[in-house]
Amino acid sequence: MIQHHELYFIILAFLSEVLGTLSGVSSSALFVPLAKLLESAPVALALTASLHVLGNSVRTVIYWKSIDWKLSLRFGLPAIIMTGLGAQFSDSFSDQVYSVSLGIFLILFSIFFLFFKNKNIFQGKWLPFVGGALSGLLTGLLGSGGAVRSLALVVFNLNPMAFIATSTLIDFGGDILRLGIYLQKGYLNPEHYFYIPLLMLVAFTANWLAKSLLRFVPKEHFQKIVLFFVLLMGVISLVSAVYRFQI
Repeated sequence: MIQHHELYFIILAFLSEVLGTLSGVSSSALFVPLAKLLESAPVALALTASLHVLGNSVRTVIYWKSIDWKLSLRFGLPAIIMTGLGAQFSDSFSDQVYSVSLGIFLILFSIFFLFFKNKNIFQGKWLPFVGGALSGLLTGLLGSGGAVRSLALVVFNLNPMAFIATSTLIDFGGDILRLGIYLQKGYLNPEHYFYIPLLMLVAFTANWLAKSLLRFVPKEHFQKIVLFFVLLMGVISLVSAVYRFQI
């Protein structure tokens, strides 16, 4: 029988997947810091990766025609490499310290981008490689690097469909790789396997709902919506890490 905290976990996964898709920010940015309050860090990482693989599969089919392939490759290759590296060392560092650092980083840069209009100074050829590598490393280590990727992608002024599609494809390869590493490290025990079919249901229903709601998101305000959610994810990451320091 599903216990209360397990039910909360599934509800959180659903809300994170919907909000993550609508805002263009990876669902893990919201899901991971809160999921770690309900399950151990290794289990939260493995289940987040599972949700991402399932959700990315659905989104890739839905938004296939909107993918920016050139940008996906420039972001995706370093992201996959660094995700694998981060996942290998995910059990070697204090995730609270990294979560605090990530929260501060996201808060500062999202506020900067919200109020600094000329973002083109960041649009150098190096940005996709640095953004992809940093987001991949954080994804592997903490299970949450999507907000950093969104900060980098927002500079390229993609329309909402292209933003979601491109971000999804960049994320896909790294999520498959890190899920394999997490499973190899034994992060997911048989007692947690019941989550997988539930997360599969979440991936389908949440992305169907998000696609239906996306047409109500104003394109001219999409960039600000992304940055607002990045700011929110930074605050959540910071607060949840401080809370876990105290318990």
